[in-house]
Amino acid sequence: MIGVLRQFRKNFSSSFGRLARGVALASVGIAVLAAPPAKAEDRYAAFVIDASNGNILFSRYADDKRYPASLTKILTLYLVFEDLDAGKIRLDTPLKASQNAANQAPSKIGIRPGETITVDQAIRALVTKSANDVAVVVAENLGGSVSNFAARMTQTARSIGMRGSNFRNPHGLPDSGQYTTAHDMATLAIQTMRRFPQYYGYFQTKSFTWKGATYGNHNKLLGRVAGVDGMKTGYISASGFNLVSSMRRDGRHIVGVVMGGRTGATRDAHMQDLLETYIKKAATSGAMMFANAPLPPSRPDQASLPVRTSAAQIIPVPKLVVPSIRVPGTLVTAGAAGKSLPLEAPSDTTGSVAPPAVAAAATPVPAQVVEQGDTNAAAPATVQNGDWVIQVGAFNNEQLAYATLQKARARAPGMLGSATAFTETTSKGGETLWRARFAGFDQNTAYTACAELKQHAFGCFPARN
Repeated sequence: MIGVLRQFRKNFSSSFGRLARGVALASVGIAVLAAPPAKAEDRYAAFVIDASNGNILFSRYADDKRYPASLTKILTLYLVFEDLDAGKIRLDTPLKASQNAANQAPSKIGIRPGETITVDQAIRALVTKSANDVAVVVAENLGGSVSNFAARMTQTARSIGMRGSNFRNPHGLPDSGQYTTAHDMATLAIQTMRRFPQYYGYFQTKSFTWKGATYGNHNKLLGRVAGVDGMKTGYISASGFNLVSSMRRDGRHIVGVVMGGRTGATRDAHMQDLLETYIKKAATSGAMMFANAPLPPSRPDQASLPVRTSAAQIIPVPKLVVPSIRVPGTLVTAGAAGKSLPLEAPSDTTGSVAPPAVAAAATPVPAQVVEQGDTNAAAPATVQNGDWVIQVGAFNNEQLAYATLQKARARAPGMLGSATAFTETTSKGGETLWRARFAGFDQNTAYTACAELKQHAFGCFPARN
């Protein structure tokens, strides 16, 4: 572990300095042009979380903006699982390909306009081949258009606690308006496992066959590292090599995220080291949050199925006006990064389209979502909706703010069970403080929640957000 971290420190030291200077400028609201990163290591971030209780075990630049690349497809699949769960589609529902889908840049399976692919096949194609053409097939069939589906992606991301993410497409091909954080990707992974355990087993798919061609899974830790049970890889030139992994071992469960690796091999080595180190520090007291249900067997190719009346329902999604997100530092943009793309794209690449250069304004340091486990699953949770927040303290230590949020939720699970916990920074007398807050209340429930917390010796005050 020490050797890998030393190597990463050496590789990323200069970029960390640039990021730190960006945060300093952001704190006084000075707009700057983001320098186009030319190397994958300029986008390094890593995050490890205990999936059973939400404890953060490791965090490096986990709330800084990053390009998700094909990690985007985890959210695309999340929406597929949502529609399956709601009965809007079935695993055998055929999805019809458009010319737009067929025209997508690699990685792709080469689906042709007018051809169909079942939902089950589409899921497997996204997990293994990371097929961009199939991602667009899914988006157009479930959302009516890529833009509608992307708006739904962003709406869904915000609703599950991904406050530092924005999505413009379903595959992760370069777009300056599409970004995420390592923290958000861990949140997405946990929410996917928590809400859709019956479909999570798809992320263990070793291979997928389409029209006689067999595509292997790019996730090399599957089957090689004991306890790793899936998630997703990603790569574009602007992002570097990304990976989300889940590990279960000896009654423990952690989720790790590595972004901005120099190569697929160094990314995998760093992830393995993080997982092996921090699985030992994860809790064993709570029950595992998720159990994988068996998946239906893969069906033979059905590349030209007729579209049936049970085809995916087109769901109109209103145009989403996305507010500016307050994030630390400047948006890491692509610009010249595309010039260094190799002639042969790596095996887990999203595509080889160079992203446009973008001027980004530095903004104040943001709210950071604290994702909690099911430690109080038996307690009735009040459904929260509203524009009020409650604050349970302000601390000069971020981890203390996180710990206080966890303790408060444990003390008042009925009021806070479904509230969004987050931290945000403020400056007082030249000192940075982390406010510990819960969001999602109306005025009455905010005051009620504070009254309950005060009975448990917590300082608390409500405020309109």
